[in-house]
Amino acid sequence: MTRKRHWLVVGALAAAGLVGLAGALALAQLSTQAALRQYEQRLAQLDRNDPKAVYELAKWSYLNGLRDEALRLAIEANSKNPDDVRPKFLVYIITHSAELKGEAAASQAGVEVVTVSDEEIQSVLAREGDNIIRSFRPVQGVLFGLCASHGCHSVSNPEAPFVLLRLNATSDKVLVQNFRTIDAYCDREKPADSRLLTVPMAGPPTHPSRPIRGTSEPVYRTIIQWIDTLKTEGERIQWGETPPAP
Repeated sequence: MTRKRHWLVVGALAAAGLVGLAGALALAQLSTQAALRQYEQRLAQLDRNDPKAVYELAKWSYLNGLRDEALRLAIEANSKNPDDVRPKFLVYIITHSAELKGEAAASQAGVEVVTVSDEEIQSVLAREGDNIIRSFRPVQGVLFGLCASHGCHSVSNPEAPFVLLRLNATSDKVLVQNFRTIDAYCDREKPADSRLLTVPMAGPPTHPSRPIRGTSEPVYRTIIQWIDTLKTEGERIQWGETPPAP
Protein backbone atom coordinates (compact mmCIF):
# COMPACT_ATOMS: atom_id res chain seq x y z
CA MET A 1 0.00 0.00 0.00
CA THR A 2 1.41 3.38 -0.98
CA ARG A 3 2.04 6.12 1.55
CA LYS A 4 -0.54 8.36 -0.16
CA ARG A 5 -3.18 5.62 -0.02
CA HIS A 6 -2.21 4.92 3.58
CA TRP A 7 -2.98 8.49 4.59
CA LEU A 8 -6.28 8.54 2.74
CA VAL A 9 -7.41 5.31 4.38
CA VAL A 10 -6.14 5.91 7.87
CA GLY A 11 -6.25 9.69 8.32
CA ALA A 12 -4.98 9.46 11.88
CA LEU A 13 -5.34 7.57 15.11
CA ALA A 14 -8.13 8.73 17.37
CA ALA A 15 -7.10 11.78 19.36
CA ALA A 16 -9.34 10.93 22.31
CA GLY A 17 -8.56 8.00 24.59
CA LEU A 18 -6.19 6.18 22.26
CA VAL A 19 -2.92 7.77 21.16
CA GLY A 20 -2.04 11.47 21.27
CA LEU A 21 -2.25 13.29 17.98
CA ALA A 22 1.29 14.63 18.09
CA GLY A 23 2.64 11.16 18.79
CA ALA A 24 0.61 9.67 15.97
CA LEU A 25 1.94 12.23 13.50
CA ALA A 26 5.51 11.62 14.59
CA LEU A 27 5.19 7.86 14.34
CA ALA A 28 3.54 8.11 10.93
CA GLN A 29 6.78 9.58 9.56
CA LEU A 30 8.89 6.53 10.39
CA SER A 31 10.70 4.83 7.53
CA THR A 32 9.97 1.16 6.94
CA GLN A 33 13.27 0.05 8.47
CA ALA A 34 12.82 2.30 11.50
CA ALA A 35 9.26 1.07 11.91
CA LEU A 36 10.42 -2.56 11.77
CA ARG A 37 13.06 -1.92 14.41
CA GLN A 38 10.53 -0.30 16.72
CA TYR A 39 8.05 -3.05 15.97
CA GLU A 40 10.53 -5.73 17.09
CA GLN A 41 11.22 -3.79 20.30
CA ARG A 42 7.53 -3.35 21.03
CA LEU A 43 6.80 -6.98 20.18
CA ALA A 44 9.47 -8.17 22.61
CA GLN A 45 7.82 -6.18 25.40
CA LEU A 46 4.25 -7.09 24.43
CA ASP A 47 2.06 -8.93 26.92
CA ARG A 48 0.47 -11.48 24.58
CA ASN A 49 -2.13 -12.28 27.23
CA ASP A 50 -3.51 -8.74 27.02
CA PRO A 51 -5.76 -8.49 23.94
CA LYS A 52 -5.98 -4.70 24.24
CA ALA A 53 -2.18 -4.40 24.13
CA VAL A 54 -2.06 -6.74 21.14
CA TYR A 55 -4.65 -4.61 19.34
CA GLU A 56 -2.80 -1.38 20.10
CA LEU A 57 0.38 -2.80 18.56
CA ALA A 58 -1.64 -3.97 15.56
CA LYS A 59 -2.99 -0.46 15.06
CA TRP A 60 0.47 1.08 15.54
CA SER A 61 1.85 -1.33 12.94
CA TYR A 62 -0.85 -0.41 10.43
CA LEU A 63 -0.29 3.31 10.91
CA ASN A 64 3.40 2.81 10.21
CA GLY A 65 2.87 0.80 7.04
CA LEU A 66 3.56 -2.66 8.50
CA ARG A 67 0.46 -4.20 6.95
CA ASP A 68 1.31 -7.90 7.37
CA GLU A 69 2.38 -7.48 10.98
CA ALA A 70 -0.75 -5.46 11.72
CA LEU A 71 -2.99 -8.11 10.19
CA ARG A 72 -1.42 -10.94 12.20
CA LEU A 73 -1.76 -9.02 15.46
CA ALA A 74 -5.32 -7.89 14.73
CA ILE A 75 -6.35 -11.48 14.10
CA GLU A 76 -4.61 -12.52 17.33
CA ALA A 77 -6.34 -9.74 19.30
CA ASN A 78 -9.70 -10.80 17.90
CA SER A 79 -9.13 -14.44 18.84
CA LYS A 80 -8.22 -13.45 22.41
CA ASN A 81 -11.22 -11.11 22.86
CA PRO A 82 -13.99 -11.75 20.29
CA ASP A 83 -16.27 -9.23 22.03
CA ASP A 84 -14.03 -6.29 21.07
CA VAL A 85 -15.16 -5.08 17.64
CA ARG A 86 -12.08 -2.97 16.94
CA PRO A 87 -9.74 -5.82 15.87
CA LYS A 88 -12.47 -7.16 13.56
CA PHE A 89 -12.81 -3.86 11.77
CA LEU A 90 -9.05 -3.33 11.62
CA VAL A 91 -8.79 -6.69 9.86
CA TYR A 92 -11.49 -5.50 7.46
CA ILE A 93 -9.68 -2.23 6.75
CA ILE A 94 -6.38 -4.01 6.08
CA THR A 95 -7.89 -6.64 3.80
CA HIS A 96 -10.38 -4.35 2.00
CA SER A 97 -8.56 -1.02 1.95
CA ALA A 98 -8.93 -0.66 -1.83
CA GLU A 99 -12.70 -1.05 -1.58
CA LEU A 100 -13.20 0.98 1.59
CA LYS A 101 -15.78 3.70 0.79
CA GLY A 102 -17.34 4.69 4.09
CA GLU A 103 -16.03 5.54 7.54
CA ALA A 104 -18.15 3.18 9.65
CA ALA A 105 -15.62 0.34 9.75
CA ALA A 106 -12.72 2.70 10.32
CA SER A 107 -14.59 4.40 13.15
CA GLN A 108 -15.20 1.03 14.77
CA ALA A 109 -11.48 0.29 14.53
CA GLY A 110 -10.53 3.58 16.16
CA VAL A 111 -9.13 5.39 13.13
CA GLU A 112 -10.26 8.46 11.22
CA VAL A 113 -11.00 8.24 7.51
CA VAL A 114 -11.60 11.15 5.15
CA THR A 115 -14.02 9.84 2.53
CA VAL A 116 -15.17 12.98 0.74
CA SER A 117 -13.81 13.38 -2.80
CA ASP A 118 -12.64 16.55 -4.53
CA GLU A 119 -15.73 16.40 -6.74
CA GLU A 120 -18.00 16.18 -3.69
CA ILE A 121 -16.26 19.17 -2.13
CA GLN A 122 -16.92 21.27 -5.22
CA SER A 123 -20.52 20.07 -5.31
CA VAL A 124 -21.15 21.02 -1.68
CA LEU A 125 -19.48 24.41 -2.11
CA ALA A 126 -21.57 25.12 -5.22
CA ARG A 127 -24.79 23.99 -3.57
CA GLU A 128 -24.35 25.65 -0.19
CA GLY A 129 -22.13 28.59 -0.99
CA ASP A 130 -18.56 29.10 0.14
CA ASN A 131 -19.61 31.49 2.93
CA ILE A 132 -21.84 28.86 4.53
CA ILE A 133 -19.03 26.32 4.67
CA ARG A 134 -16.60 28.87 6.07
CA SER A 135 -19.13 29.95 8.68
CA PHE A 136 -19.29 26.31 9.77
CA ARG A 137 -15.74 26.53 11.16
CA PRO A 138 -16.65 28.20 14.48
CA VAL A 139 -19.69 25.93 14.79
CA GLN A 140 -17.42 22.95 14.22
CA GLY A 141 -15.22 24.22 17.05
CA VAL A 142 -18.24 24.43 19.35
CA LEU A 143 -19.25 20.89 18.40
CA PHE A 144 -15.74 19.61 19.07
CA GLY A 145 -16.00 20.91 22.63
CA LEU A 146 -19.61 19.84 23.03
CA CYS A 147 -19.67 16.46 21.29
CA ALA A 148 -16.20 15.14 20.55
CA SER A 149 -13.92 16.28 23.37
CA HIS A 150 -15.01 13.51 25.73
CA GLY A 151 -15.04 10.83 23.04
CA CYS A 152 -18.82 10.85 22.56
CA HIS A 153 -18.79 11.57 18.82
CA SER A 154 -15.20 10.67 18.03
CA VAL A 155 -13.69 7.55 16.51
CA SER A 156 -12.92 6.27 20.01
CA ASN A 157 -16.64 5.57 20.51
CA PRO A 158 -17.90 2.76 18.24
CA GLU A 159 -21.46 3.36 19.49
CA ALA A 160 -21.63 6.96 18.25
CA PRO A 161 -24.32 7.56 15.59
CA PHE A 162 -21.98 10.02 13.88
CA VAL A 163 -18.30 10.92 14.08
CA LEU A 164 -16.58 14.30 13.84
CA LEU A 165 -13.08 14.22 12.37
CA ARG A 166 -10.55 16.40 14.20
CA LEU A 167 -7.30 15.95 12.27
CA ASN A 168 -6.74 18.88 9.84
CA ALA A 169 -10.20 20.12 10.79
CA THR A 170 -9.87 23.40 8.88
CA SER A 171 -8.90 21.74 5.59
CA ASP A 172 -11.58 21.75 2.90
CA LYS A 173 -11.94 17.97 2.92
CA VAL A 174 -12.44 17.55 6.65
CA LEU A 175 -14.53 20.72 6.90
CA VAL A 176 -16.91 19.55 4.15
CA GLN A 177 -17.08 16.01 5.53
CA ASN A 178 -17.95 17.26 9.01
CA PHE A 179 -20.45 19.70 7.47
CA ARG A 180 -22.21 16.87 5.64
CA THR A 181 -22.29 14.81 8.83
CA ILE A 182 -23.84 17.62 10.88
CA ASP A 183 -26.20 18.78 8.11
CA ALA A 184 -28.02 15.43 8.35
CA TYR A 185 -29.09 16.43 11.89
CA CYS A 186 -30.26 19.93 10.97
CA ASP A 187 -33.85 20.96 10.16
CA ARG A 188 -33.49 23.84 7.74
CA GLU A 189 -37.22 24.57 7.69
CA LYS A 190 -37.53 24.64 11.48
CA PRO A 191 -34.06 25.06 13.03
CA ALA A 192 -35.39 24.64 16.59
CA ASP A 193 -36.56 21.13 15.64
CA SER A 194 -33.07 20.06 14.54
CA ARG A 195 -31.98 16.78 16.12
CA LEU A 196 -28.57 18.40 16.57
CA LEU A 197 -30.26 20.50 19.26
CA THR A 198 -33.25 18.54 20.50
CA VAL A 199 -31.46 15.24 21.20
CA PRO A 200 -28.63 16.60 23.41
CA MET A 201 -31.12 18.87 25.18
CA ALA A 202 -33.37 15.90 25.98
CA GLY A 203 -30.67 14.08 27.92
CA PRO A 204 -31.09 10.48 29.13
CA PRO A 205 -32.38 8.11 27.91
CA THR A 206 -32.52 9.85 24.51
CA HIS A 207 -28.91 11.03 24.84
CA PRO A 208 -26.22 9.74 27.26
CA SER A 209 -25.84 13.20 28.81
CA ARG A 210 -27.39 16.67 28.56
CA PRO A 211 -24.66 18.92 27.15
CA ILE A 212 -27.19 21.58 26.10
CA ARG A 213 -29.46 22.52 28.98
CA GLY A 214 -31.60 25.23 27.45
CA THR A 215 -32.26 27.58 24.58
CA SER A 216 -30.59 30.49 26.37
CA GLU A 217 -27.16 28.84 26.42
CA PRO A 218 -24.53 30.42 24.14
CA VAL A 219 -23.78 27.09 22.43
CA TYR A 220 -27.47 26.65 21.58
CA ARG A 221 -27.71 30.17 20.15
CA THR A 222 -24.51 29.72 18.13
CA ILE A 223 -25.74 26.50 16.56
CA ILE A 224 -29.33 27.56 15.86
CA GLN A 225 -28.24 30.86 14.33
CA TRP A 226 -25.94 28.96 11.98
CA ILE A 227 -28.66 26.46 11.02
CA ASP A 228 -30.93 29.39 10.26
CA THR A 229 -28.45 30.60 7.62
CA LEU A 230 -28.64 27.32 5.69
CA LYS A 231 -30.68 27.41 2.51
CA THR A 232 -33.95 25.48 2.47
CA GLU A 233 -34.92 23.38 -0.51
CA GLY A 234 -37.34 26.10 -1.61
CA GLU A 235 -34.60 28.70 -1.53
CA ARG A 236 -32.29 26.45 -3.53
CA ILE A 237 -34.91 26.12 -6.25
CA GLN A 238 -35.63 29.84 -6.21
CA TRP A 239 -31.94 30.74 -6.40
CA GLY A 240 -31.02 27.99 -8.88
CA GLU A 241 -28.45 26.60 -6.42
CA THR A 242 -26.70 29.99 -6.35
CA PRO A 243 -27.40 32.49 -3.52
CA PRO A 244 -28.31 36.00 -4.59
CA ALA A 245 -25.68 38.70 -4.38
CA PRO A 246 -25.75 40.63 -1.08
